[in-house]
Formats: sequence, C-alpha cells, structure tokens
Amino acid sequence: MTDASRLDELRAKYRRLWDLHQFIADQNARLVKAGKRPSKEQLENEQQAAEAMRLARDELRAAMSSV
Repeated sequence: MTDASRLDELRAKYRRLWDLHQFIADQNARLVKAGKRPSKEQLENEQQAAEAMRLARDELRAAMSSV
C-alpha cells in the first residue's frame, strides 16, 4: 500500500467517525433543547464516538508526519 492510499484510508476513516460523532452529538443537543435529557446510553455513545474520532485523528496525524 502506498503512503498516499494509506493517508486516503485514514482520512476516510476519520471523516466517517467525525460524521458519526456529529450526528450523535446533534441528536443529544436536540433532546436538551427540547427540555429532555439524553439517556445514559446516548451520552455514552457520544463519548465513545468522540474517543474513536480522536484516536482516528491521532492516527492520521501520525501518518501525515511520517510521510
């Protein structure tokens, strides 16, 4: 696998996880705005998505700095 294709894969992974996090965070924010409280599971999902996104970002940054 070339460096360019590896970076493309990592960018796509990061973007998917970023989109997922944004979707979950938006759903939770809409609940709060409506005067409701997100469930424990919904909040945990948001935290897990944020952590997965951070790890993917760090992986992408590391790959970019080694090219």
